[in-house]
Amino acid sequence: MMARRIFLVLGAALLIAGLGLTALAQEFVIPENLPVLKAPIYVTTCGQSPGALMVGLLLGEVGLYYELVDLLTADELNSECPIDSIKDFAGVLFVTTGTSLKGMGAAGVDVDSEVARCTALIAAARELGMIIIVGQVEGASRRVDEYDEQTIVAMSPLADLLITRSDVDEDGYFTTLAEELGIPQIFIEDTLDLQILFPLIFVAEEG
Repeated sequence: MMARRIFLVLGAALLIAGLGLTALAQEFVIPENLPVLKAPIYVTTCGQSPGALMVGLLLGEVGLYYELVDLLTADELNSECPIDSIKDFAGVLFVTTGTSLKGMGAAGVDVDSEVARCTALIAAARELGMIIIVGQVEGASRRVDEYDEQTIVAMSPLADLLITRSDVDEDGYFTTLAEELGIPQIFIEDTLDLQILFPLIFVAEEG
């Protein structure tokens, strides 16, 4: 069984409060070609930065079922979602981009192995019929060097949906990529905007 993180509610609340952000009314441009998004949502990081943790916590805050596994592999995903159990929809894989040298060092990985892992993971998810979200949700602080760029350039073209902090698109890379490849994209101003966005784009769970 793959290792999972279990978070105390108090810890999650403290981390979200620590972002120093307030969930205010926010308008989003929702693309017409938005894919159908349903739980379960598997969240991982390409680069071991805290973005995946933030995504997971905010999914939990709005009541969406997710699994956060920082080093999720294709084999682990296949064991969780065997093809013979797939019916109409297999859920979502959410991959965050941007790197943390400290995080990669602690995990015993480097940017090349992270890109290789996540590329294989996305291929496996697609075989399972999953929708792929690639998110640059931490902003300009995760687009400062060649390592950040390597994860962004490798992952973003593989997305079925891009969720992007607007402050990382000053050079127009994300806008141009989405237009050229026909990938729907939603821009956010702050990370905590996800708490407002997720209920707008995910189909409500029954029951």
